[in-house]
Amino acid sequence: MKKKIVLMTSMLLWLGFLCACDNNENNPNDFIESQNETSLESSIIGTWELKTLSYPDGNREISSDQRDIFMFNQNGKVKVFIKKGKPLHPDLPNEEGEYDYSYDMEKQIIQLCGETLKCTISGGEMHMEGYHYGPDDGLYVHEYIFIKK
Repeated sequence: MKKKIVLMTSMLLWLGFLCACDNNENNPNDFIESQNETSLESSIIGTWELKTLSYPDGNREISSDQRDIFMFNQNGKVKVFIKKGKPLHPDLPNEEGEYDYSYDMEKQIIQLCGETLKCTISGGEMHMEGYHYGPDDGLYVHEYIFIKK
């Protein structure tokens, strides 16, 4: 009888421990469901850092401690963490939060915050391109280069 009580108590403590681990809402990695390494390399699912902004007047490399973080999950949600103050990305979210997205790998497009961008992923890099008309009616290309964390 005593062994049954000890065994049941141990099982309850173990279950309590497992439940406590599952309820950690502060772990950003819980936002992204695990996948195998091969599919992650060519998938949008995962954590990305905005490394480079390309504008008509040239590229702007972002230092590693100032890169905005974009965490894409399988459920069509992206969490954005802004590291460098108030960014001015004409095509991307400019505030921290959770946003909807849809990605079509075959068509190489992503819809994010009402914008449709060309989006290619290869070798741990993701390139997004947006097109805008400027004040002089010229077409401007904005390219964003992300690296996978």
